[in-house]
Amino acid sequence: MTLDKEGLKILDVGCADGVLLRDLKKQVSPSAQLVGADIVEAFLPASEEGIRFEVYDLCELPRDELVGAFDLTHVRYSILGAAKVGYQKAIDHLASTVAPGGWLQVHELDFDLTDRPNVGPAWRDASNLIAAMFDGMGMGSDCIRKLPGAFEAAGLDNVTVHSVDLPMGKLLGDDEAAELSWQPFVITIPSLIEGAKALGVKLPDSTYENLAERFEKEVKEEGAMFRALVTIGQKPA
Repeated sequence: MTLDKEGLKILDVGCADGVLLRDLKKQVSPSAQLVGADIVEAFLPASEEGIRFEVYDLCELPRDELVGAFDLTHVRYSILGAAKVGYQKAIDHLASTVAPGGWLQVHELDFDLTDRPNVGPAWRDASNLIAAMFDGMGMGSDCIRKLPGAFEAAGLDNVTVHSVDLPMGKLLGDDEAAELSWQPFVITIPSLIEGAKALGVKLPDSTYENLAERFEKEVKEEGAMFRALVTIGQKPA
């Protein structure tokens, strides 16, 4: 898919503050139509020329104006929050927004740390905590490996999966970039711990103990390597 296509239409689901679309706007034709959607209205900025923002819950059917409309529908770190309907329904809803010949692209974190470089004890504890939360919510942290089958069940072709390593902290080699990479994540750790305990997640007490402080120290001194799996599929023309 070429970004300079006239009238290109892109939907970003789980767009938060729209940073990806604002960056993408610099790379596409002025005639492109970019739409950002998020379940949390407070995250959404005001619409601007070339970018429209709206509230959407991927657990629900998209409204008629979104169905079959987009050359690319992109989703990042949102599928695991769709436990209310399950990953297959969420993929069905997303696939319905794609125009014939268009593409669906889903990014999700991979919680399997087997044979992963730069996995210290604090990063392992943080990863286990997040994975256990998604397991406790009923989605299953391993559902990302089932997404290719879900894409095919939704009628998509040319389904592929790509692995993308995401270095954090010291591995970036730049102090400012390193701090920007770990600081937002560290801030969320106390909330993740509260959420896990509320769900009754069973983890050793040592997992929770000073986790934010331990992770910050580890990522500053050694770095950490996150990994995302990107599943891509095309709607038949």
